[in-house]
Parts: sequence; structure tokens; C-alpha cells
Amino acid sequence: MYRNQIQEFFPGHPDSIFAEEMLKYIQMESKKIPKSEKEKYKGLPWDKLDSLWEKDLARAHDFIDLKMLYAICAHQIPMFTKIIPMK
Repeated sequence: MYRNQIQEFFPGHPDSIFAEEMLKYIQMESKKIPKSEKEKYKGLPWDKLDSLWEKDLARAHDFIDLKMLYAICAHQIPMFTKIIPMK
């Protein structure tokens, strides 16, 4: 996501639904990565990746903090991808 494309997310909008599902998937997959692999990329905040959904987004049942969702997608995920080499 490019910061100049979307400035915020709106409830029920396809972009916000996609971003929400993407972060659920990132967290789910991050938890499956063995510690031995995580140690190769010590610059990544693995505890953050492993808890994106529970700690940062889900403020209450059925309520997603859309401002936090945007902040994670626009600022944190790009930082993570700079650390992980893409093949």
C-alpha cells in the first residue's frame, strides 16, 4: 500500500476488509515460523508480528480500530518488508 493512495479506512469498505484479513493472515503465519528461522531476522519485531491482531487492532468484540489498521498498513508493514529479503 502506498501512503499517498489511501489516507484512511472506512467501515465495510473493501480496502479496510482486505487490510484486516491481510493482518490476520500475517499474524497467523508469523506464529508458525520456527524460532530458528526468526533468529535469522533479529531486526524484525516478531512479538509485534505475532500479536498484530489481538493487541493492536481488536479493541473490543466486533470492533476494529481503523486508524490503527491504517497506521500498521501504511507505516509498520513497509518497515517489516525492508528487513525481509524478497525472492
